Amino acid sequence: MSSDDWYRNIDWNEEIEEAFFSKLKRARSQRDQYLVIQALTLTDVHPKVSLRLVDEYFGSRKDGFDDVRALLARAKSYLALDEIDNAIVAFRAILAREAELQKHQSTTYVDYSYIVATRKIEKEYDNAVRVLNENVERLMFPVDCFKWHAAKALIQEDGKQATKALEAAQVKKSGFRFHQDVGLVGKEHEKTIKQLCKIST
Repeated sequence: MSSDDWYRNIDWNEEIEEAFFSKLKRARSQRDQYLVIQALTLTDVHPKVSLRLVDEYFGSRKDGFDDVRALLARAKSYLALDEIDNAIVAFRAILAREAELQKHQSTTYVDYSYIVATRKIEKEYDNAVRVLNENVERLMFPVDCFKWHAAKALIQEDGKQATKALEAAQVKKSGFRFHQDVGLVGKEHEKTIKQLCKIST
């Protein structure tokens, strides 16, 4: 790891933590950003550490510039811990923050709704559909279109939406000149694709 990547550790232990916070103390203008980047890097392998770093961020941040990404780290960490209710709370917090900070947008509008649909969180169905409808114009990548239509298909048991989701899953090029393989539907969605095949028309 280069000296510039001290805030992108992919593993974590006492030694790494000590080195990280030692360098963080010397950081000034970008301290908040370093905390959030490290938290996001650890969401899958060390979610509890990630949550602790997010708490550190919110307890010491100078402004709210990185709030959306910090909340995203929190949501992903809770998903990794299979604490779905807490993840949903975090996703809702992201959506609320994005409504306040128009320039800070993420794909949470489809990620949240997709999780609600695939995990059958029925109490969130109405809100998930509302979020999808309010953000349909933001769709960009094939995987976003897939999640949008898949969420609607699963929540509403809509065969036409399922077909559109399956069509998005077949796209092999993103349509972006220099990033043809970005934003495509990956193998992690195979289970959902099988479900969609059963209800498509």
